[in-house]
Amino acid sequence: MKNSVALAKRHFTIAAACLLASFGLALTEVDAQDQSSSVPEPLFRVQSSLVLADVITRDLDSGLPVRDFAKDDFRVFDNGHKISVTTFDAGALHDTRLVNLWLVVICNEAGKNPYDASAGFMGKESLFRPALDHLEKQDAVGVAHWCDNGEAQIDLPPTGDHDNCIRALAEALRPIEFHGGTPSADQAGEEAFRKVIRLIIRDAYRRNPKPLPVIVFLHGDYTGQPHHELNMLVDDFLETSGIVFGIQDDRAPGLHMLGEQSKIMHYMAGHTGGEYFSSTPEGYASALEAILTQLHFRYELGFVPAVIDGQRHALRIELTGDAKKRHRRVRLQFRPEYIPTREQPEWVR
Repeated sequence: MKNSVALAKRHFTIAAACLLASFGLALTEVDAQDQSSSVPEPLFRVQSSLVLADVITRDLDSGLPVRDFAKDDFRVFDNGHKISVTTFDAGALHDTRLVNLWLVVICNEAGKNPYDASAGFMGKESLFRPALDHLEKQDAVGVAHWCDNGEAQIDLPPTGDHDNCIRALAEALRPIEFHGGTPSADQAGEEAFRKVIRLIIRDAYRRNPKPLPVIVFLHGDYTGQPHHELNMLVDDFLETSGIVFGIQDDRAPGLHMLGEQSKIMHYMAGHTGGEYFSSTPEGYASALEAILTQLHFRYELGFVPAVIDGQRHALRIELTGDAKKRHRRVRLQFRPEYIPTREQPEWVR
């Protein structure tokens, strides 16, 4: 109960800080009719937005997160310039944002190599069920899919019903009568992929308190996307501070660059601070548990950007000298870029 109260207070504090920063403070002119001889007072506005950067830590010897870092152990750099950390939350203290975890698959199309895409997970959905018990009580899990026939939808909004999640995942992986492989199907699939990602981001924007949206692709990552469209999709995540992970069956074929063909989900994971796992079916639960452990014991560093320009900023987070001495074999994982914005993107509204 204490943790829930502390979490609620923390969310209220951050929300209040963002609200004040977003709307600013203004001194208005005095009514000229009442003081016609007075000189109009200057107008002052302060506008800013709090950015939350999630940091995942890993001890390279034990493979486990480091749980005892404090605010002063981190330094943050925006486009190479050191900036002050305004807020600090630690997962070990249960005061980080709640997580909305999304299991996302592509339709199980007839004739497609199951290990290229998501079909290889069909019939094995229950193997992920034990890992879901590692979610925190306030966290939720949802299911979504996209198809090369242009379909994209949320199958199950975030819920605490883990059994229902597995049922929804199994339903999303049921075979459909559709044969892709044509240029028009490829384009429809690319558009549907972008649509399902934005449905998930929009869902996060509309919730209060706003969760951390985390996508876990169950996919071999054998897919394509125009590079400029992919970067626009990554921009959407950089504005939201979502994280992309992935799990592929270790029987998925090696990928080669073929025009627009590339590891686009690996690309998204790398640009949002996530990671892609390769596993046997026996290790599916362990792979998902590893993702949830990273999320649970992450750190959230809040800072106010010097300028809000809607452009990508290079983000670097490192340990201070004393922290480096205490933890010589620690890896920090975070999104290498972010986009400072004042409000929701137009497409979300």
